Amino acid sequence: MQTWLIIIFTIVGTAAVLKLLHAFAIIVAYPVTQGAMYTSTARVKIHKALDAVVMKPGKLFVDIGCGDGRVLREARKHYGVICHGFEVNPIAFLKALIFTIGDKNIKVFYRNFWRVDLRRADVVACYLFPDVMWRLGMKLAWELVPGARVISFNFPIPGWKPQSVLRVESKLHNDPIYIYHIPESLPGRHSVSIDPKP
Repeated sequence: MQTWLIIIFTIVGTAAVLKLLHAFAIIVAYPVTQGAMYTSTARVKIHKALDAVVMKPGKLFVDIGCGDGRVLREARKHYGVICHGFEVNPIAFLKALIFTIGDKNIKVFYRNFWRVDLRRADVVACYLFPDVMWRLGMKLAWELVPGARVISFNFPIPGWKPQSVLRVESKLHNDPIYIYHIPESLPGRHSVSIDPKP
C-alpha cells in the first residue's frame, strides 16, 4: 500500500475514533447534564470575571462543571487561591486532570456537583445551561454563606439580582457575565450595576 493511502486512513481513523469518544462522553454525562455540552469559556471572559471577584490567597474557588479546568488555572494564577473543580464529562475531566498536573492547590473531581456541599466556597463559578439555573439558585442560596460570590457565565440565576453584569470588549465573546453576592443578590434584594463597556 502506498504511503499516502496509509496517511489518509490514519487521519480518517483517528478522526472517527475521536468523534466516537466525544459521543461516548456526552452519553455518559447525559443523566446529569441533560444534553448540555462541554463548552470552553473564552480567556478574556475569565479574566474579566476574576478581576471582579478579588480574592485573598488561600480562599476556596469552586468551578461547577469545570470542563478542561481553565477557569481553575486562571483563578489560581490570578490570586493564589485553592481551587476545586467538578466535572462529569469524562473527556473534559481527563483534560482538566492533565492540565492541572503538578499543582497541589487545584483539585479536579469526577463528581456530580449537585451532590457536593458548597458551603466552604468563597467564590463559585459556573457556565451552565438555563434549564438548570433555577435549581442551581436554590442550591446556592441554601449552601453559600454570607460574603460568598457567584460568577455565572452567559446565563442569569432566575430571581437573583446581580451586583454587576459584565461584558468584554469583544464582538465574539460579548455574552454577559453575572456577578452575585450572598446575601445581597438573593431574591427580594436589589442592587444592580451594568458595566458600561459594550
